[in-house]
Amino acid sequence: MKGLKTFLLYAVFAVLTIIGAGGDPAFAMSPIHAHALIDAHALTGLAIGGLIVNAATLKAAQTSFQTLFQHAFDKVEQTYKTIAMVIPSTTSMNSYKWLGQLPGIRKWLGDKVINNLTAHGYLLENEDFELTIGVKRNDIQDDQLGVYNPLFSNIGDASARHPDELTWPALVAGFTDGQGFDKVSFFNAAHPVNGIDAVDGTYTNRPAVLGTGEPWFLVDDTRPIQPIIFQEREGYHFVSQTNPESEGVFKRKEFLYGVEARVTVGYGLPQLIYGSREPLTAAAYEAARLALSGQKRIDGKFPLGINGTKLIVGEGNFKAGNIILTNERDAAGATNPWMGSAKLAKINYLTGM
Repeated sequence: MKGLKTFLLYAVFAVLTIIGAGGDPAFAMSPIHAHALIDAHALTGLAIGGLIVNAATLKAAQTSFQTLFQHAFDKVEQTYKTIAMVIPSTTSMNSYKWLGQLPGIRKWLGDKVINNLTAHGYLLENEDFELTIGVKRNDIQDDQLGVYNPLFSNIGDASARHPDELTWPALVAGFTDGQGFDKVSFFNAAHPVNGIDAVDGTYTNRPAVLGTGEPWFLVDDTRPIQPIIFQEREGYHFVSQTNPESEGVFKRKEFLYGVEARVTVGYGLPQLIYGSREPLTAAAYEAARLALSGQKRIDGKFPLGINGTKLIVGEGNFKAGNIILTNERDAAGATNPWMGSAKLAKINYLTGM
């Protein structure tokens, strides 16, 4: 078979060079015509005892890689929407000055009261993210693309998990240096009710003594606005650089494939969530529920009707949370008033944080 391939190559070479010489065999092997043959061969792709590296081959490779990427992406169970609302972005940054406004319906007497947006200046700028793999041209020629399959599956998996990897650390950072629209830490014992200063009073969404244990959160997840903003300018999408004439191919003999995204994470409404690092006990859970239910509108007159509907924990607090929400009796044998009072969500990204 190998001898047949060699014979055919020499036969095609002879025919093309004779044609290039005007049909005269006397000039068939002149150097200039051999060079012309190489150029003609380059137009169809590069083949050296293996696959031909041309547009069709590269397209097939890209389709295979992209399929592996997407299949792995779709298998991941993302958790960030447990706490975050996805906000589309059409420019480099979004303004969230409306976060300071939670007006309620009022009786219409006289002129309407216009609820102007308070200029809090809370801006979230999109950030660029990427993960790129170089595929050697030699590996395509040698039909060795299978060695890259785990890499592209991993890119898909990593891309799907990235929103979680941004969201949950940002939530935990709200205990320290993560600031929301009101310019104080997201979990704070003295949030200004009006979102600007303490003239109209303050509210808390954390215990007075924060604690040092694994964090847990109680949230009202029934509202259209959520505690965390996941801002998306460009979702996670597969990209490639497969031009055979590109600088990367010329210098390094490699084609590039990977994922790109433009996203960022910020803080929504602190009134909707209570966070703590103290031990998760029935008493601590009750305090969290009371803190949420006591939240007021920006005018400080009426309650917002916040209700703790979801208890979010890591593995370290899962047992305690499960006991609080599912046991019929407490440790003393009395009826457990918190049974079924909220849903329990275990988020592994919180474990050990």
